[in-house]
Amino acid sequence: MLKIEKAGVKDHGVVTGLFIEFAESRGLSPAVDRDRWDRVIAELLNSDKWLFVVARDAGKPVGFAAATWFLTLHGTRQQARLTAVIVDEEHRRSGVGTHLMRSMMEAARRRGCWELEAVVETGDEVSGAFYRSFEGFIENTAITWRCDG
Repeated sequence: MLKIEKAGVKDHGVVTGLFIEFAESRGLSPAVDRDRWDRVIAELLNSDKWLFVVARDAGKPVGFAAATWFLTLHGTRQQARLTAVIVDEEHRRSGVGTHLMRSMMEAARRRGCWELEAVVETGDEVSGAFYRSFEGFIENTAITWRCDG
């Protein structure tokens, strides 16, 4: 049975493992430094500005989602930015991602956020279709600049 739980600092190894598995399956480069990501994820899990939820199937971690909270100049309410919905290969297309997404949407509502946003890379039709499947979305264009040269 699938269970979605808020992740704590003690779960940093689980989240890091799922993240690295995903990064390697996508061929992300440079190679992922597990020790560095383990430290970063532990720090984020310990922050009140971030929320991670982990999906477990029969106790086994099979996915996670992460969001961050921030204020904007649009008002005094927080906004949420979904930064990841990652499901292990074996459990994709089985509803795990949907449960993770709904959990994050509910967390944003409980926190009083005026909006939950997710950025999808141009051309990523699979992720785009996934996010568009949730009622109430508004599609915008984000423009980003690389700062690393």
